[in-house]
Amino acid sequence: MRKVRILFLTSVFPPLGYSGHDERCRQMINALAKYGHNIQLLTSDYRLPPLGMKGERGIYRELKLYPTPTAGESGLGDSFAATYGHERYNAGTLNERISRFQPDVVYVWNMQGLSKSLLFQLQAGGIPLIYDLHSDWLLPENFNADPWYRWWFNNSSFRSKLYKEGNRFFGRARRILRALPIKESTELNLKGSYVVSEWLKATLAENGLSDAAGLPVIYPGLELDKILPKNKFQPKKRFLWAGRLTEAKGADLAVEAIGILKGRGIDAKLDLFGMGDPRERKAKRARIEALGLIDRVRMRGIRPGEMTKHYAHYDAILYTSRSGEPFSMTVLEALLSRLPLIAANVGGHTEILRDRRNTLFFEAGNAELLADAMVEFMGLPDAGQTIVSHDFDYLQSRHSTLEICSEIESFLAKAATNGHQPVEDAQDSLCR
Repeated sequence: MRKVRILFLTSVFPPLGYSGHDERCRQMINALAKYGHNIQLLTSDYRLPPLGMKGERGIYRELKLYPTPTAGESGLGDSFAATYGHERYNAGTLNERISRFQPDVVYVWNMQGLSKSLLFQLQAGGIPLIYDLHSDWLLPENFNADPWYRWWFNNSSFRSKLYKEGNRFFGRARRILRALPIKESTELNLKGSYVVSEWLKATLAENGLSDAAGLPVIYPGLELDKILPKNKFQPKKRFLWAGRLTEAKGADLAVEAIGILKGRGIDAKLDLFGMGDPRERKAKRARIEALGLIDRVRMRGIRPGEMTKHYAHYDAILYTSRSGEPFSMTVLEALLSRLPLIAANVGGHTEILRDRRNTLFFEAGNAELLADAMVEFMGLPDAGQTIVSHDFDYLQSRHSTLEICSEIESFLAKAATNGHQPVEDAQDSLCR
């Protein structure tokens, strides 16, 4: 197969920014490199140390994320100068990387917090693009929070409106938007891309992204050689929860379920591997203490890539998201680790789950029903070994990174063939 020059574009990248899909991005880069493709990655300088990251090749942490906005603001307030300067910097950084590397295709991974004008800039320039669509950043309510979009199309400041009209009157607005274009998310060309679940495909289509309706679904994969499947099933009544400490993720539901079990006279313990800011962690500890569960619920830190080392010490993992996610990598990691799973019945990952076959479902947002499912699980005679054995070989065969990579290659090759001709190897490639 023809080797393709690929520029990954994403907002954060391990180990400085971390989620399950950020790690999946890293693993996909490794897989494509093994197949001989020429790869670079452009991402943000989020949490980058002053001296940079030692030993990285082909990874450019040069883009700027927008500051986290306060209520009703865009991240830089209503300042045209600050927003314009931010957009120009990111556009210049991308242009320089494109010029130096001359990619056959740009592989867009996650644009949360990044300048969305970069996408329209690439699209207008005719550079082939494919998207790994795995999150909700394209939904209008999220996309339209982009500061550059907000300044032009959703700006309530009277002063900004006058300034904008002045730019338009003198023709400056046309020149600015030609260099830094911004439009609706529905005007992005998503053809030739893919989504990670039928759930996300339907959600995008329902929100006006008509291209999404025709996209294929490619469920995610993981590096199987980095996963050590659980092989001892001895009930200890110890449960695991892992994720961000937000209301949507539902860590409080797991804590409440432990309290409900305590009220029923059932002794069960829970470890929370939570990511969150100090305020979130403090609030969670206070809630645990208020429920009198300090001896049953323990809060633990989480480090990138280390969760699989802990799985064998627990009876099951609790997935408690209140609302649907496009696809939970925590769920997939648990399945491939043969860790019994008690999961909320929402989201794209339910497309590969079967209730009471390879998981136990409970109604999302209901702590009482979560407690019931935990009781049912603790009553299994084999501590869940039969459940995790169902479909395990099939899941391994379908959800390895190398298997997924072989599917992705065809998307990349097609995009590259429809784009410009290949050029000589760049000097800064990740794969050199």
